[in-house]
Amino acid sequence: MAVFSRATIPLLFVLVALLTVPVLIGVYVYRDARRRGMNAVLWTLIAVVAPALIGFIIYLLVRGNGPDLRCPQCQKAVMDQYAVCPHCGAKLRPVCPKCSFPVEPDWKVCPKCATPLDEAAMRHTPPLRQRDTALRNILIAIIVVPVVLIVLGVCGFIVSESMADGSCTMREATFDEYDQEQTSETVRQAVHNWLGSLEFPAERAYALRYDSFDDLGAGNEYYFLFYIPDGGHSPSTSFGIDSSLFGTTLNLRLERTGDSGSLYCVQASAEQPPEPRIVLGGRHIRCEVQVVDYNPTLFFIEPNYDQAEPGAAELPERLSVVKIVGSAMEDAAGGTDLPGSAAASENAGVVEIVDSDLMLKILSAIDRGERVPIEGIPDHDFKDGFEIIVEYRIHEDSLSHPEMARHLVFMEDGICYLIDGRVTSTVNGSAYRIMEDDFYGILEDLFQ
Repeated sequence: MAVFSRATIPLLFVLVALLTVPVLIGVYVYRDARRRGMNAVLWTLIAVVAPALIGFIIYLLVRGNGPDLRCPQCQKAVMDQYAVCPHCGAKLRPVCPKCSFPVEPDWKVCPKCATPLDEAAMRHTPPLRQRDTALRNILIAIIVVPVVLIVLGVCGFIVSESMADGSCTMREATFDEYDQEQTSETVRQAVHNWLGSLEFPAERAYALRYDSFDDLGAGNEYYFLFYIPDGGHSPSTSFGIDSSLFGTTLNLRLERTGDSGSLYCVQASAEQPPEPRIVLGGRHIRCEVQVVDYNPTLFFIEPNYDQAEPGAAELPERLSVVKIVGSAMEDAAGGTDLPGSAAASENAGVVEIVDSDLMLKILSAIDRGERVPIEGIPDHDFKDGFEIIVEYRIHEDSLSHPEMARHLVFMEDGICYLIDGRVTSTVNGSAYRIMEDDFYGILEDLFQ
């Protein structure tokens, strides 16, 4: 079953545009040639098949020999040289009353027999010439269609150059693996309910999508959980993001294996929600997407605690504050001349936050801090500060992992600054935040 997605719309548009001109020419030539008594089928084939409009141009040159006049009385086709209509006898042009030689309306004497021409001899009803508006429309289409295609091509090139295709990550998990790794019982139950509600018609895929805006500058993130019957454990898998003038497409190509016991988790970065395009065993299949308000995948999303309510937010498994004194620190965000990790400094102590209210207070203050460009940060030479280590999930065997964030805090000219360790590249914007007035004091009180 053929399935159209946003990725096929540009191709369909171009195909329709390219076929429009030949179809219009064919219809016009057939009707015009038939009206003139010419071989309509032959001339239609010549006009359409001949390349570069050569056939159409030849027809326009040749068709002048065919009649395009109509009798004003019976509407039958007549020739320009007819004095009367052969079908109804209507007088089409003036003739000499003596020798019947065709004359012009402004002549006074017959040039053949020299008979004076009176007003009665001049009375006639000239044949009607049909207005050929179709030819005008075709000529407009011949000019407009290529121009539109060129403009769209240029616009598409500009958009594709200015708009990154985005990126995506995928992992497959069996049902058992998903249940074991999904830390939220609420999400796990919601996914099971969703799977239980599917009707499983032939040749179809299903997906849950969660939209997340990354305030740290990475852009929009879209999390898909795909269930593709007969596509589990595919020996050959390809996926990727394509962006164009007509939208963003998430392409997923799998082999048909007959295995229906897997889920595919996909994390995609793009400006707009991508449209899934699933190919299973070489055939496009429809994908039913349901947008949800929770992350159904196994990918970790760093929470934003700015608007979190006490008791409702999922807190990190561990939050530690390290006091640093005495030596210069290095930038956790990868730069130079900035404060850094405790590993490069002297630790004056470590406090693990166990009170959930205090933990939420610190985390919400971090996310509430005003992000400022690096150009707005004054030159500083400091030795003291704090490092806040946030472990959303504890990995005892790893000093650093994706489910961990390390923030550095220092004072300069009476202002508390925080370097957000979640910002790992200047492409994502500045990592600096100006914190609330009492934030530095809260951290100092931990070591009193």
